[in-house]
Amino acid sequence: MRLLAESYTNRDQVSLIPFYGDKAEVLLPPSKSISMARRRLDSLPCGGGSPLAHGISTAVRVGVNARGQGDVGRIMVVLLTDGRANVSLAKSNADPEAVKEGAPRPSTDNLKDEVIDMAKRMQASGMQLLVIDTENKFVSTGFSEEIAKAAGGRYYYLPNANDKAIAAAASGAMAEVKAM
Repeated sequence: MRLLAESYTNRDQVSLIPFYGDKAEVLLPPSKSISMARRRLDSLPCGGGSPLAHGISTAVRVGVNARGQGDVGRIMVVLLTDGRANVSLAKSNADPEAVKEGAPRPSTDNLKDEVIDMAKRMQASGMQLLVIDTENKFVSTGFSEEIAKAAGGRYYYLPNANDKAIAAAASGAMAEVKAM
C-alpha cells in the first residue's frame, strides 16, 4: 500500500501480477487508480506453486504492451520472491505435454534456465528490475541475486521484511532509477 500511495503521488502507473499455483495472472493492468489497485491487492491470491518464469514473462508482456500504447516512459518491475521456481513455462502455458498425467517434472536446472532467460528478455526489452529477496539465508540458494544480475537489475535481501522495509527498498531503487 505504501508503494501504491507513492506511485499515486508521482503519477506513476501500477500493475499487479501475482504468480502462484501454475501461472501468473494480470490482476491489475497498468493503472493510475490507487483505489482499484488497493481493491485488487486486498484480493491478492497466493499459495501453491511458484511459476517464477511465467511471472517475469507476463511482466515483460504487460510492459511491452503498455509501452506500445505510448502512455508509459520508464518501466520498473518490483519482484518479490524467494527465488524458488517450481513450475515450468510449458506447464504455465498449458502445453499438452507438460500438463498431461504422468508428465515428467522439469529439473531445477531447467527451471532456473527459464527464469534467467526471462530476466535477460526483460533487460533486452529495456525494463528495469528490482528483486526483493525474501528467502531465508539458512537454506539460501542465492538464486534471486542471479535473477537480478541476469536482468541488469538491483537486488535487495529482505527476509521476513515488513511493508515498511519493502516500500523503502523499492522507493530508494525507483528514486535512483529516476535520477539517472
